[in-house]
Amino acid sequence: MRLSLLLFMLILLPVATGVHAWLFCRDNLPALAQEAMTRLKAAGVRDPVVDVRFFDLDVSGEAPDPPARQQALAALRTLPPLRLRPGSERIHVPASLQARLDQNTLRLSGWLPTGDETSKVQHLLAELRPDLVINIDDLHTAPEVRWPEGQKPPFTASSPLLKPIIETLRVPAELHIHSQGDAIVLSGLLPDAALKEELVDTLAEVAGAREVDPTALKASPHVLPAAFAKPSLLAAFVKSFFSLPPPRAFDIQSDGIPHLTGMATRHLESMWLALLRPVTGAAKVDAQFTLMPSIYHFPGYQIQSELPPATLESLREILRGCTIVFAVGSAQISPEEQTKLATLAPALLSAGQHLGLVIGAHPDPAGSAKVEKDLGKARANAVMSFLVEQGAPTADIQAVVFDAVPAGSPAAPASPRSVELLIK
Repeated sequence: MRLSLLLFMLILLPVATGVHAWLFCRDNLPALAQEAMTRLKAAGVRDPVVDVRFFDLDVSGEAPDPPARQQALAALRTLPPLRLRPGSERIHVPASLQARLDQNTLRLSGWLPTGDETSKVQHLLAELRPDLVINIDDLHTAPEVRWPEGQKPPFTASSPLLKPIIETLRVPAELHIHSQGDAIVLSGLLPDAALKEELVDTLAEVAGAREVDPTALKASPHVLPAAFAKPSLLAAFVKSFFSLPPPRAFDIQSDGIPHLTGMATRHLESMWLALLRPVTGAAKVDAQFTLMPSIYHFPGYQIQSELPPATLESLREILRGCTIVFAVGSAQISPEEQTKLATLAPALLSAGQHLGLVIGAHPDPAGSAKVEKDLGKARANAVMSFLVEQGAPTADIQAVVFDAVPAGSPAAPASPRSVELLIK
C-alpha cells in the first residue's frame, strides 16, 4: 500500500508542477510583463517591447540617453522572479544633437556614438560659423548610442542631425571698413573667402603707412548670399574711397544700403556714387560727408613736395590763411591783392624747383556752376601768371577751380570770390 502511494505521489508530482507552472504563467507572467513595461516607460524608454518566456525577460526600445537606459535596466533587475538574459538588453540610445546660442557661443549638447565625432562636429560648425565659439562640454559619447537609421559618419552639413541646427545659424552678410588714425579695420561676415582676400589686398595697396587689420572680418559659405558681395566691383570702390586720408567709414548690411562717412569733395562724392551703383543697384546711399574744396584741404593730406622740413614749415605758415579776393564778376587782381602776392614771391622762389603749388579758385555756390567755373579758372590763371612774372618756380604749378562748398560748412572759404595757394 505504501509503495503504491509512493508511486502515485511520484507520478502526481510532475503533473502538479506542470499545473503550477501553467497557472503561474497564466495568472502571474502577464502581470509581471505589464510591470516591466511600466518600469521601462517610467524610465523614459520609447516604444518598449517586453517578451517574457517563463522567467527569462527580453526587452527592447529606445532610451533618451545612457543614464535613462541604466535606470531602466536597474528597474528590471529588481523585478523578481524575472531575469534579464545576457544579450537580451536591446535598449539602445539614438544619437541626438541639440544647440543653444548664447551670445557669441554655440553650446552643443546630446549623445553620439563612441569615437571622435564630437570634435568633428565642433570643427565643422567652426568652419561654417567662424564668428562663434563652439562649446562641446555637454556633448558626450557612449558605446550604447546608435546612429539613426540611414545615417552614417562622417558628419556633413547635410547630415540629418546637423541640418536643423545649421539652418537656424545661417546669418546675413555685412561689411564694415573703418579708417581711423593709423589703421584700416575690417569686420563683418562675407559669403566668399576670395572676396575677403581681394578686399584685404586692395586696401594694402592704398594703405601706405596705415595698418590693415582684417581680424574681425570672417568669410563662410554659411553666410547668406548678399547682393553687394560682388568681386572686382566692390574692390574698385573700396580702393578709391580708402585711398584718401582718414577718418572715413563704409558700412553695408544685408539690406544693401551703404553708409558712408568721412571727408569728400563734390567731384569725389559723384565718383564714389558711380562706383557704388553697380555694387548696390538702386539702393539709396546714406552719405554723411564733410564737404571739402579739394583733397589738399583734407586734414590728413600728405604733402608730396620734397622740401626740407624747415622750409616746408616756414612756407606753410606764410601761405596759411593767405587768400586773394576778387571783386564780384571780375578776374582782375586789385592793387592791394597784387601787393600781397608780391610779398609771397621771394618765399616761393627760395623753395626751389621741388615746390609743387596748387592755385585754386573758390567758386560761389549760389551762382551758376558753369559761370563760376569759368570765372574761377580765369582768377586762378591770373594769380598764376602774376606769380610767374614775379619769378615763382614754374616746374610744378597748377591753376584749378576747387569744388563749391555750401556757405556755413566747416570747410567753406571766408570768401567764395577768392583764390587760395596750397602746397601739393
